[in-house]
Amino acid sequence: MRVEPECVPCIYRSRVLEIAVSGLPNDEKIAAMRLFTEFYSLLLAPGVATTVLAWRAFSKVKELLGDEDPYRVFKEESHRAALSLVEEIRRAAEKRRGFDRLRFLVKASVAANMLDPGSPMGLEPAELIRAVEEVRFGRDELGHLFTLLLQSSKVTYILDNSGEALFDMLVLEELRRMGLKLSVVARGKPYQNDITYEEALAAGFDKLGRLVSSGSDFPGVVPGFSSEEAVRAVAEADLVISKGMANFESFLLPPPSEAHLRHTCR
Repeated sequence: MRVEPECVPCIYRSRVLEIAVSGLPNDEKIAAMRLFTEFYSLLLAPGVATTVLAWRAFSKVKELLGDEDPYRVFKEESHRAALSLVEEIRRAAEKRRGFDRLRFLVKASVAANMLDPGSPMGLEPAELIRAVEEVRFGRDELGHLFTLLLQSSKVTYILDNSGEALFDMLVLEELRRMGLKLSVVARGKPYQNDITYEEALAAGFDKLGRLVSSGSDFPGVVPGFSSEEAVRAVAEADLVISKGMANFESFLLPPPSEAHLRHTCR
């Protein structure tokens, strides 16, 4: 997806805030922001992709902070917040059957994007259940997805955020129950709060299917930016399910494919 004028300040603001909340002393934060601003201005060009702009900018932030994984603590907190809720969703899903259960689990995996470990109390199980029931898709193709799944044998699932990924695991369990052979792709290196291959391995995603590293911190699976194994996992699948906005913006998959996300801009 090509960058639009309103994307420029949005990406810039996110990257500068990452510096602002870092552990650097205040004077070093200001110096880092100045260096970042100079670097960012050189990235701006007509036709540049939003994901490439955000990715290169995030790589610069990691360099300036001297931290390969600035979101490590946030991801750990997100994981703990999800753990406290995921079993409640599992129990609620078990009361459903067939398409109704799949629909509920997909909605839960999207609603889980709203989990905020920074909230004083977090979400109670009942609140998350309500959030799931209230999810409304701008483009609802879950019926078509269910049909495609029944016609498929190999599915590749591209993960997005940590914490949220535990709810993706429930979707994957359901797909496995349907008899599908699964490949699961996670970031090879840290990018924002996305779950990495090592984190996905620790969470047990390898028990659901073939766990694949994207081989890099690029936010998507793209030839030249990602591992050959990840690119093959996408190319050889009967159906690809992609989570999150960055994965969606990185590439428009040929059909059959599904993108599940909460948009953060128009």
